[in-house]
Formats: sequence, structure tokens, C-alpha cells
Amino acid sequence: IEPAERARQLAVIAAEVSECVACGLHSTRTQTVFARGLGGAGLCFVGEGPGAEEDAQGLPFVGAAGQLLDKMIEAMGLTRDEVYVANIVKCRPPNNRKPSPDEMAACVHFLERQLAILNPEVIVALGATVVQGLLGTTEGITRLRGKWKLYKGRIAVMPTFHPAYLLRTPSAKREVWTDLQAVLRQMGRALPPPKK
Repeated sequence: IEPAERARQLAVIAAEVSECVACGLHSTRTQTVFARGLGGAGLCFVGEGPGAEEDAQGLPFVGAAGQLLDKMIEAMGLTRDEVYVANIVKCRPPNNRKPSPDEMAACVHFLERQLAILNPEVIVALGATVVQGLLGTTEGITRLRGKWKLYKGRIAVMPTFHPAYLLRTPSAKREVWTDLQAVLRQMGRALPPPKK
């Protein structure tokens, strides 16, 4: 799909999301949080749901975890706009709790349509909730991370730790960097030279 047509199709879904009342999360949201970035690099990062900052700004990954995600993307030699960032649920769960299976089930079709339009080469699933929502598995993230999975039988998925977890457990950053290097190899991209 041409970039302009892709943007148009995504805008149609974003408009539907903004009016969605399919689950209880709509009653406490400030606004819906659809996505950010253009996805031109063929890479999508998927998180579980918006937090307070995201709910306020209407964009995913803008708080502390988002700033760390931006650093991760930059370390891969990519820019924020080149990758596409979205969540399983588009409304903030109260107190940043994890979205319930019912909430994810009510919302995941939007993400499925986003991914169908973008057709990324690789999806990075940030955390166990995302892996469950995308792939239907109940395995924990420590067991799944770093092991390639397939979405809809054709798109490579790399499960890894969520940036919020890395803020609490900085020692896990090394493992995530290993996963992101595997993503670059999968996409046939060279690792950027280390920063001086």
C-alpha cells in the first residue's frame, strides 16, 4: 500500500477507536491512544495499554517507559518516526493495571487491522500481556523472551521485556538489547556502530 493510502486507512480506524465504547475502559479515559510513527522501517512495537501520560497526550509511550523505548529505537539506528508504536488496548486501564482478557478481546481487532495495513516485517511484543493478546499464549515473558514466534503464521514476533520493567530492573537491559539485535539481523539491517 502507498504511504498516503496507508495513512488514510489508519486514520479511518483511529476515528473508530476514538468513539469506541466496547468495554468499560472508555468510561474513565481522557482520550483514546491510537499509535505513533509511520512504520516505514517495517518494524512495530506493541505495548499493553496507555498510562497516565499517554491518556493525557493521546500518544503511546510518552512517559518514562516511552523515553526508554525511544533510546532503544535510537540504539537500533532507527528514528522514532520510522517505527510504528501501538498498544493492545487503546484506553488507559485505571491505576495503570494490566488490561483484563475481556478488555483485550474487545479491543485487539483494532490492532489486528493496524497490523494488516502496515504488514510489518517484525513485531516486537513488549511484555507478557502483549504476547498473550497477540498470540494467545499464556507462557510467562521470562520463558518467551528472545524466542521468535509467528503472528498469523507469517509475521516474525520477538517477545521481550517491557520498558517499564527495565526501569524497575535495569539489569535486564542487556537481554533486551540482545533481542533487539536479533530483530535487526532478522530485518537484514546492520548494527549501528557503538557510540563513542
